[in-house]
Amino acid sequence: MRKGKELLSVTGRFVFIVGLFFSVYVFAMFQGGKVSWTIFYMLTPFLLYSIALFAYPMNNIKAERIIRTKTIESGGKLAVTVRLTRTVPFPLLYTVAIEKWADPAMAKSAKDRTKHIFLFGFKKTVEFSYEIDKLPRGEHIVEGVEMEVSDFFGWIQKRVILELKDAILVYPNTTSIKYVPINAQYDRGSLMSPFSLVKDTTMATGVRDYQSGDRVTWIHWKSFARTQNLMTKEFEDRQSEDIIVLLDGREAELFEEKVELAASIVEEATNHQANMAFVSAGAETVAFPFIHSADQLHDVFVHLAKIRPVRAEEVQPSSSTFPMVSGSVVLVTAEPDWTFIQSMMALVNNTKSVICFVLVDGESAMPLQLQEQIRYAKAKGIIIHALSRKQFSQAFKEVAS
Repeated sequence: MRKGKELLSVTGRFVFIVGLFFSVYVFAMFQGGKVSWTIFYMLTPFLLYSIALFAYPMNNIKAERIIRTKTIESGGKLAVTVRLTRTVPFPLLYTVAIEKWADPAMAKSAKDRTKHIFLFGFKKTVEFSYEIDKLPRGEHIVEGVEMEVSDFFGWIQKRVILELKDAILVYPNTTSIKYVPINAQYDRGSLMSPFSLVKDTTMATGVRDYQSGDRVTWIHWKSFARTQNLMTKEFEDRQSEDIIVLLDGREAELFEEKVELAASIVEEATNHQANMAFVSAGAETVAFPFIHSADQLHDVFVHLAKIRPVRAEEVQPSSSTFPMVSGSVVLVTAEPDWTFIQSMMALVNNTKSVICFVLVDGESAMPLQLQEQIRYAKAKGIIIHALSRKQFSQAFKEVAS
């Protein structure tokens, strides 16, 4: 419908210009005199340019988007360069180019920064750059570049959308978590541990053949120098190395804080070679079992960039479970109601303990309903720790204490 109206409008303007051209010509022919022909000759270049612009094929213009910022975190800056190229040289005058976003809110906020007005002229290539600050977490879809050209007096205005789709992923911020061992338990000797995130690399108990994915720092270089075969050190195994991180995907005022804390825990655990799985509960339950590689960690962060909150009644727990050998569960939520905790516990088996991080404002008093939920969950044996954003780095220190 919109394209039809635009075509009708441009066609109507073209008919007006052609009619004006012949009207001026007829006036000069019948009126005669220097003044009449001067008016005709003065208007002729402008009218001919408008007619030529009407016939100019806009579809010969191609767009290329170069995203200069490779990784963007919440609140970060997006830097983009757009290159417009064409094969048919024609003196385009007043040209307006603007990025077209799928999200209306994003389109409104970024309109002034992505809009560029320039004189194309006879050039075959034109570039313009823009930056957008303080991008919110999420997947932002840019569908293409909208171009509009006009003649001298605005008689002919042509608009075209150059389709060029890109997805801009803005990842959640992460906080460096200071891990404090929580009563770690080893195969030989125990210290009564609920769970552990970190593989202890201070006590090597032997060597084995090198396997793909082993860290360089674990290679036993003395054996390599002696046998010319790569060998990897073996370390004490902790019985409670397995851990599942559960993210509550329900709507909450502190939803972004929940995503940030979950991302920080996953990143910390992966960096320390923990045997970890990640599960998020929302419109559908999404699981990432045992994250060991950088690619698997990237998949989790892509999911955390795209995740959107859902209403409590829209949460669809999975019918399947995610068994662990002897692992523990870390639940990240803002509303630790017992019904939801039970549904989350049904997803996993063989759990030793459940640590529930409850996100709070930190600037105001804790609501009475939240206090009641925490007391009830504690009475059921759940370890609860209320955290504000400022306390993320000390989260496991609080658990240890």
